[in-house]
Amino acid sequence: MKLFGKKSTLYLILIISILHFENATEISKFRTNLKIRENEILMISFQQALEIVIEKTGTLRTEVMSVKQSLGYTLAKPIETLEDHPLYDLSAIDGYAVRHSDIQTANEDNPTTLRVIAKITAGNHEKIQLKPGTAALVMTGAMLPEGCDVVVPMQYVQADGTQIKVLKSPEAGENVRYKGSELRRGNGALETGKYITPGTVAMLAGLGYPSVHVYKKPRVAVVTTGDELVDISQPITGGKVRDSNAFFLSSALQKAGVESHMIERVPDEAKLLLYAVSKSIESADIIIVTGGISVAEYNVMGPIFSQLGIEQHFWEIAIKPDKPVFFGTLDNKIIFGLPGNPVIVGMLFYELVLPAILTMMGRRAVYLQRVTAELESTLTKQPGRLEFIRGYLSWIGDYWSVVPFMKQESHMMSTFAKANCIIVFPESKERMEKGEKVDVHLLPWFYD
Repeated sequence: MKLFGKKSTLYLILIISILHFENATEISKFRTNLKIRENEILMISFQQALEIVIEKTGTLRTEVMSVKQSLGYTLAKPIETLEDHPLYDLSAIDGYAVRHSDIQTANEDNPTTLRVIAKITAGNHEKIQLKPGTAALVMTGAMLPEGCDVVVPMQYVQADGTQIKVLKSPEAGENVRYKGSELRRGNGALETGKYITPGTVAMLAGLGYPSVHVYKKPRVAVVTTGDELVDISQPITGGKVRDSNAFFLSSALQKAGVESHMIERVPDEAKLLLYAVSKSIESADIIIVTGGISVAEYNVMGPIFSQLGIEQHFWEIAIKPDKPVFFGTLDNKIIFGLPGNPVIVGMLFYELVLPAILTMMGRRAVYLQRVTAELESTLTKQPGRLEFIRGYLSWIGDYWSVVPFMKQESHMMSTFAKANCIIVFPESKERMEKGEKVDVHLLPWFYD
């Protein structure tokens, strides 16, 4: 017989842990007992880390949503066409509906005279038949009369009361939107995984779908940690820093279309950290913790993750800025532990965390848009680690040009604020020359 549910077990662990840990020093001791040591940690490549994240991240459940509310969600079921589109033969322009056989020899020297028998506007369903020698004035989107196989533009016609003279003959079928020419009844119109844009909403409405099946959006909890953090409204004193990570992640999540998220700032106290992470696991699908991630002796978050039963999948990535990056799972929840430096948080969010968020949302395109650009200044580094460089990308005539910022230290938010892209400096390279073609990832605000 099962004595405890998942939620009860988690709180039981929490209570035991709070009683066990009194301060950060005891966390460090517990860390040693759990044998979480630097020499046991396997550093992996960024590509390996990304593959692990995607492999361990599943899509969320689906829900039925009004098309009016569906913008920014992802289709969870394919959309089929319920009827032919268009449903009738329609005019593509304002002009005259005629029989092509009546006007195929018409020209300015030898115009064809036709009698106008009707005027048809969009929405008019009166059945009209064109007999030889007749025409109908039609507006754009109007249903065409029977017998019509071409619409003559106004500029090809001289109108005189109830008669027209056709001075030039279009090709048969010109300016006609034939029934089913866009979509046939029963055919697939939109696939699962389609991101719903304003154009998608318009199409769904036009197809007659008042509601659709979509993937739920993930609930994301953010825990920013550190005794040094203060609110942005407070003055900086005694080695304190303002908590910019909370504001960055809040705005980045909003930009990504994640509407439900919780932000909490927690000092380096064991009881408070355990409670905050436990509460986040209970309420969210994705948990992002910033700070307290280290391979040094003062490793705050590692023991807490272990104590809560979070399965670790990696702890170190061969990247710059910063190597210590935690990724783990607990049931269907995913947990990221990021270093506390704001630039590192920003880079890792877009390169590692955002793909997981978009995967949960059912999106097919989960990575930043990528282009090849010409490097405007030489870059150097030590080999063995992938490096993400902040840069500014521009279109120069017929090619992409990218300028790396000079100030690349992990604490320098000014260049991240100015950047519109990330330059990828491969792990194996020590030098990239000016004029060399390099891989560039576009930040989400590139086109803003």
